[in-house]
Amino acid sequence: MTTFELSHFDDFLAIARQQSEPQKLLLVLAKRELPNGHTEEQAKAFAEGHGGHLAPLAGIDKQPKELKDFSAFVEEAKQVDKDWDAVFVAALPGAEGKLPTPKAIDDAIEKVIHAIRNGMINNLLVFDRQGTPLQIAHG
Repeated sequence: MTTFELSHFDDFLAIARQQSEPQKLLLVLAKRELPNGHTEEQAKAFAEGHGGHLAPLAGIDKQPKELKDFSAFVEEAKQVDKDWDAVFVAALPGAEGKLPTPKAIDDAIEKVIHAIRNGMINNLLVFDRQGTPLQIAHG
């Protein structure tokens, strides 16, 4: 088993480019929000940069070679939604030298969005707007 350390989105991109099968990266932009029915205490913590949850805004699929680096991704993401706080990332591998089908890609993005909405994010990587990995605390 190979181990690796991700200290930036660009590390993930480098690993994705080394895979033997072609793949699509599934990138879901998300924004911090307060939950419905939040308390005053939650609102205060949120205003101070703590708490809330990440709500999915939009999904993007890219081949690793289509992204130069995280800065290029941020510029491209501005075309989709300027007001995002984090990006969830997953990879969808192809098979036999072929990329996943458009339907498989669309279905996978929907699954990622559904997983984020339901807090089932253990299999996803998440990065902030600077490309730094985030650890999401459940609570």
